[in-house]
Amino acid sequence: MKTKVLSALLVLSLLWAFTVSFLYWRLKNNPRVVAVTMDVGKDTLQNTLLGEMEKTTFLRQYLERYFNYDSNNFWQSQTSLAFLMDPRLREERLREVRRLREKIQQKNLSQLGKLISLKRTSQNHYEGVLSLQITEERLKSDLSVTLEISLVSAERTLENPWGLLVEEMIFKKSTPTPAQVESRASVEPHSPTLLTFPCAITNIENPDENKLKTKITTLNVSELQITPSEILAQPLVLIALCKDLEFKVEILTAEKEQDLYLSLPLSAGVPKKKEAPKARKRDIYEKTIDKVLGIKFED
Repeated sequence: MKTKVLSALLVLSLLWAFTVSFLYWRLKNNPRVVAVTMDVGKDTLQNTLLGEMEKTTFLRQYLERYFNYDSNNFWQSQTSLAFLMDPRLREERLREVRRLREKIQQKNLSQLGKLISLKRTSQNHYEGVLSLQITEERLKSDLSVTLEISLVSAERTLENPWGLLVEEMIFKKSTPTPAQVESRASVEPHSPTLLTFPCAITNIENPDENKLKTKITTLNVSELQITPSEILAQPLVLIALCKDLEFKVEILTAEKEQDLYLSLPLSAGVPKKKEAPKARKRDIYEKTIDKVLGIKFED
């Protein structure tokens, strides 16, 4: 009797373990489920900052994928990107991709796009400026485009961990001239703005660290995150120093549109001023010999 009870318990334990493992496997592999944790006690301001940074990151990655492709990956890249769009815009884009697919694949074409600036014009509405380099066979052409984008919230999934969709995308203008960027950033209190520099920053001169918080990430190029802690009554001039270049960026409170991202070109930097070598101070022995014997040591 005892042996039968133990056998039954063993079978039940195995069934329970198998069931739990199977349910966990299904949950883990469900593309519609993403675990998002948030502490209720967390500061609301911190959550707002994270939300704004998430939107900026989403837009940067979306625009980079939208404007970077070649004849070989056009179909795959643009089809997958369409699922980050609102259903109406998605269908329009998929029809356009199907129409252009064969034409682009028959050409030796590539397009490189670089985000130059991104600003928030109103709640969930943004304006982006990109520079494009289009190569077809051996012919190259440069273009800058300006577009308006609006976002809507969506369910978070593994394919879309941001929980955001592009609702509308309108091309405002395009020009054959390079996009111009001023060394000026319009900012809002407690809202981060990202500045990228074409070199590795070695030092930052912040005129007021209490009013302007900074965070830097440096690889071959540097990305600087600036966050004002209050409304700036007067513009502040932030100086970023690279090995041979100096960048001055005017930081002022936004009147309407906030700059979320600026990519500063090399032309925005000026050569650093070389400091004159300082004269070497003579020690007490050299001063004594100079005084007693009248022999002067060269610096």
